[in-house]
Amino acid sequence: MSIPRGWRGWLVVVLIAIAGGGAAGSVAASREAAQATPVPGDPVQVVAAGLVNPRGVAFNDGGEIIVALAGTVGGTAGVAEIVAGCPRALVEGVPTSRVVFGAPVGVADVAFLNGQLYALVAGGDIDRGAAVNGLYRVEANGELALVADISSFIRDNPVAEVPGDYDTDGQPYALLPDGDGFLITEGNSNQLMRATLDGRATRVADLSRGHPIPTGIAPAPDGGVYVGYFSIAPYTEGTSKVVRVAVDGSVTDAWTGLSLIMALAVDGAGELYALEMASGYGDDGGEIGPGTGRLVRQTGPDGAEVVATGLSLPTAMEFGPDGALYVASPAFGADGGEGTVLRLDLTGELPLAVPAGLAAPSCG
Repeated sequence: MSIPRGWRGWLVVVLIAIAGGGAAGSVAASREAAQATPVPGDPVQVVAAGLVNPRGVAFNDGGEIIVALAGTVGGTAGVAEIVAGCPRALVEGVPTSRVVFGAPVGVADVAFLNGQLYALVAGGDIDRGAAVNGLYRVEANGELALVADISSFIRDNPVAEVPGDYDTDGQPYALLPDGDGFLITEGNSNQLMRATLDGRATRVADLSRGHPIPTGIAPAPDGGVYVGYFSIAPYTEGTSKVVRVAVDGSVTDAWTGLSLIMALAVDGAGELYALEMASGYGDDGGEIGPGTGRLVRQTGPDGAEVVATGLSLPTAMEFGPDGALYVASPAFGADGGEGTVLRLDLTGELPLAVPAGLAAPSCG
């Protein structure tokens, strides 16, 4: 597969964090906790374990957790439903590839629209005639049906500033239901796209200036959407931001002073949250330490309240039907099923401190 080089920079950061013990500590903690049982009522709980590089999270009509899985290599990505805290495959055999330093891309996100489950595939390879990156419908028999071809759209419709590390398949990252389709962030060519259920793919906003790597997306209460930027190398702390993309495609800054944004979410009161992969490293990626991921809530155009600390390379989040926030991790280093989904109850005293060695379901 062509290497999605637009993600190389953030993978360098991930590698540094792992070298510092982040992933290794997470793996060891997961194994140690596997024999324990989560305690109901705890503000921080592991509600899903045994996940191979988890990505986006969604909830079906029954409130069960659905998780996108990046997989390891080859056709190992998929979609899983969480049953008794452990994954049960809904879709298997989705193309997976490794980008620089071994981070996998496969299924990037999942979402429901009108009761139907959809998956965003990021491990396709148009250059070699393999499955394309795109929006897929999850069929009842576990097959994926292509709805909108993102790889071909990217090739046929270049952005204003095509990156030097251009990848013809792009790097679709996150889904947001939108009328008769989905809004999609794409972080190699750097854009906000829209894919409709009749198969059309269009560009909502060209975000390519400066190669900011769009990641998270959330609805803006007054219309349009928020889009988070992972930011460009060298990823100096505080240089990431959230922009608001209006319905007409115009782009304005909405929240600045953040770091390494992986996901966004808006709660029932309209408050905006950002998930930071790491914090506390200043302008030196070599200082990124294990368990430094954070959840922050916006307090102003450049202000943030820390809501949770100690997250291990978090990659995605979603508010559940119970009002709690569910966070998937890690972004890298869960080839053996060490990935988890945490449930964060934000109704009590904040910030929450996520401890190492949390009790987790035992998944064989």
